[in-house]
Amino acid sequence: MKLKALIILTLAILATSAMAQNEDDAIRYSNIVPMGTAKFISMGGAMGAIGGDMSAITINPASAGVYRTDQISLSPMWTTDKVSAKYYDTNTSASTSSFKFSNAGVVTTFPAEHNLGCVSFTMGLVYNRMANLEGGYTVKGNNDQSSMLDKEVDDFNADVWDGNQFYKADLFVYDSARNKYFNDYELVGRYNAFQRKSVSTRGSIGEYDITLGLNFNNKWYLGGSLNIMRINYRQVSKYTEVPNIYNFAFIDFIVTDEFSTTGGGVNMKLGLIGWLNDNVRVGAAFHTPTILTLSDDYGTRVQSNVYYYDDYGEYNKYSENESNGGVDWNLTLPAKFIGSVALVSSEHGMLDIDCEVVNYSSTVLDDADNHIGNEYDDLNDRIADIYRTTVNVRVGGEMTFGPAVARAGFGFYGSPYKRDYVNSSANKLVYSVGLGWRSQHASLDLGYSLATKKETTYLYGFDDSAAKLKRKKGNLALTFGVRF
Repeated sequence: MKLKALIILTLAILATSAMAQNEDDAIRYSNIVPMGTAKFISMGGAMGAIGGDMSAITINPASAGVYRTDQISLSPMWTTDKVSAKYYDTNTSASTSSFKFSNAGVVTTFPAEHNLGCVSFTMGLVYNRMANLEGGYTVKGNNDQSSMLDKEVDDFNADVWDGNQFYKADLFVYDSARNKYFNDYELVGRYNAFQRKSVSTRGSIGEYDITLGLNFNNKWYLGGSLNIMRINYRQVSKYTEVPNIYNFAFIDFIVTDEFSTTGGGVNMKLGLIGWLNDNVRVGAAFHTPTILTLSDDYGTRVQSNVYYYDDYGEYNKYSENESNGGVDWNLTLPAKFIGSVALVSSEHGMLDIDCEVVNYSSTVLDDADNHIGNEYDDLNDRIADIYRTTVNVRVGGEMTFGPAVARAGFGFYGSPYKRDYVNSSANKLVYSVGLGWRSQHASLDLGYSLATKKETTYLYGFDDSAAKLKRKKGNLALTFGVRF
């Protein structure tokens, strides 16, 4: 077993863990592809030097200063998630879909009575869905190399306690001569079992932005925002193992894990946009670390069907053991630095390129009471060891045809894992297209994006329980806008 496989995907083996938090929390809420208006989605989120869009405000708050009129907009969105999996030559697929609002907002512009200096300022209140966490996958196949019980019995021998659910379900055997517990596969000396794991996730990450933008001489724009993030996440995983060994000691066992996370936090954003001339614009933005206060509820249930033979004859014994818990904790997400450049033609359209730098290794978990001697110190050390700084690149363009526009975009989101770890090449690629229509007082935009990613997951943490996943998440948004 490789150490890197144990470190990276602890979530896959937390069936009996005392805490729900792990290093996956360092990226679940930060390694995301932001969503929003149809225009923003169709341009791949590349609007940091352009502005004038409700969702562009979430990238660069100076975007608010670009507005010349008041505006309201609403964006319903349809999301699909499809995951294909391969495990020991068995292919499976799973798909989900959901309907949510990806953006809603209002901006109000206050022009000054002079034409020099600060000629206007804009206030905005915007909701933006930063991530849709709906999804799931199923992995299944026959494994002749190992069992989940190998990991569990190793942990049990390292720290024997009567409350262990696998022990209580009679899935461990005690060898008094060695003073050690074994599982039945070890006793027969071979493996052959059908294994299946299904994971279902629900929830989203939303952000409420209170933004102020300033317009200086219609050339330089400054912006700042106070942002409130809300997180709602629930995951249910079910693992089933059925031995394919004649006259084996147990018939099957099932492990069901559930946990939910709710809470929120705040961050601040500062931004600048400069119109260097009629055709070139630049932008820069800084997002402070996001400080979150979260609450987890989690539970594990182990069910077993064990075969017995004794003085009373042959029979099956069904066992079910459950444990539940909860914890309050803090999570600090990394800061972001964004640089942008855009080429603009009033007659033909525009092209924007955004580069975003994020140091995922700076993520910090903390206990809710902030006690000296943080119980998450070891986990924070692992986060610093596993994750790295990445550069995310977004490119988006728009071509104008009178009142109509056509858009396209591309995004590259680098894997947060260091080069020597599994999933170091698990980059996200985002492709997007869209159409729009403009009049003096109204707009209608349609945007579609497809995010793809290839990664490795583990049914229970061992190398020979690795499954290959291919994810495809599609977002179709429609934005209604009114200017007045």
